[in-house]
Amino acid sequence: MAMVVSRDAQIAALYDKLHTRSATLASLTPGTHSHTGLQAECDAIYAEIRRLQTTTNISPKAVLIVLGIVALVIWGALH
Repeated sequence: MAMVVSRDAQIAALYDKLHTRSATLASLTPGTHSHTGLQAECDAIYAEIRRLQTTTNISPKAVLIVLGIVALVIWGALH
């Protein structure tokens, strides 16, 4: 069974990973293969953080509850 990780936890983990990679990147010589590869990885991590921050996090259970309430209101209005 897969564990569900909240969006905030994912963002926090990615920030931690980005911080670690950035500290390593600072010690590398710019223009080297290692620096370029790590810079690309940092850019990808940052892009994933931005993507997660712009998405909404709506629980499927919350959607079902709202649909159930709307159905009850409609059913009550028709009877």
